[in-house]
Amino acid sequence: MIDTGATHSFLTQSALSTLYHSVIPSCDRIAQLGDGQITLKIVGEIQLLLQFDKVFTRLNVLVVKTMNTDFILGSDWCTSNVARIDYENNQVSIRSSNGRTFMPYHKCIDSLTRDVKSINVIHIPPRESYTVQAKVELSSADTVYFSPVDVTQSDKSIIMSPSLLHINNYTTYLEVYNPHDYACTLPMNTVLGRVTHTLYHVHSCLLFDTPRRSSSLSYQHPIINAIEIEPASSTTSKTIDQLLAHIQNVQDKQQLRFILQQHIKIFDMSKVTQANTHIQHTINTGDSLPISSRPYPRTIEQRRELQDEIQKMLQTNQIRPSNSPWSSPVIICKKQDGSIRFLVDYRKLNSATKKDSFPQPTTEELLHPLGGHCFYTKLDLKSGYFQLPIHETDKEKQHL
Repeated sequence: MIDTGATHSFLTQSALSTLYHSVIPSCDRIAQLGDGQITLKIVGEIQLLLQFDKVFTRLNVLVVKTMNTDFILGSDWCTSNVARIDYENNQVSIRSSNGRTFMPYHKCIDSLTRDVKSINVIHIPPRESYTVQAKVELSSADTVYFSPVDVTQSDKSIIMSPSLLHINNYTTYLEVYNPHDYACTLPMNTVLGRVTHTLYHVHSCLLFDTPRRSSSLSYQHPIINAIEIEPASSTTSKTIDQLLAHIQNVQDKQQLRFILQQHIKIFDMSKVTQANTHIQHTINTGDSLPISSRPYPRTIEQRRELQDEIQKMLQTNQIRPSNSPWSSPVIICKKQDGSIRFLVDYRKLNSATKKDSFPQPTTEELLHPLGGHCFYTKLDLKSGYFQLPIHETDKEKQHL
């Protein structure tokens, strides 16, 4: 890698071990990187021959234990060889006996990635988000793009989001979520994901501010953009597991699980929810007189079940007491799971209601938008008839 801002050239010990070289004189020196914070431990200095196309040049390099890349070609070599960088044609030239010698260079930053690994053993409690301290083979970076590893998420049953991270002194912090009812353990050096340069099509901001603590203990970050996932009941977790049970592809299953976890409130059947909408339904009966129907005969057990169901709906504000002249009979049905389905026979009310005329789409028209897609699903509202409020003047017509 050419770094015109580096005053010296550097080579790692691991890269030097692959080359034939003389004995390295030991030394005890320290080099400081351009960020003014990170230091490199220099273990020695050696002279090497560097081949540039067909031209051989001499190069003094400082050998270090580790750094971001195996080799940095600094400004010392560029100056001694009168190097020029042609950004328009992506090539570098140096002075030689035949004038100037040219070599193309590759802008490989798009494919340059570094693993993000956990520093310590991490224990994540059930249904909690944990701030993990991780290490990266990058000394520092204001913003890098983090992409989680799907295999790690699947094997460890965790959820991580693609995000923008800040790196300081080879260290960064990211959020890991455990969506299950049992604790999760991440061993040391677990590959959590990979970082690369910030993609041009990513328009966002840093998700996590630089923490002040050096430990990996769980604590709160000043999060700018995030999805707050509230703790869900075990029933909700089982519901999501059942929805995903038929999916065989591990990657697809994990991606869908992450989507469902973002909207986990929707799948919480432990409490009654109502849609938040300003739309109100009207029942246009014109000049029709109120219609009242007698209740259907029921056994004592059925009456008790009906009364219990009415009390539940009163407590959740789904219904309210009324003395309306309109009345329609209630029908109680048993679901497959043994619960009660509360139905109302509104056939007489429907007969007095003016119909809305609009064309029904054909089967072909309904199937046409589905063409070319690979994944299909359906939305089924729980207690769908309670999701759309009735206009106040028409509520009396729904009297039971």
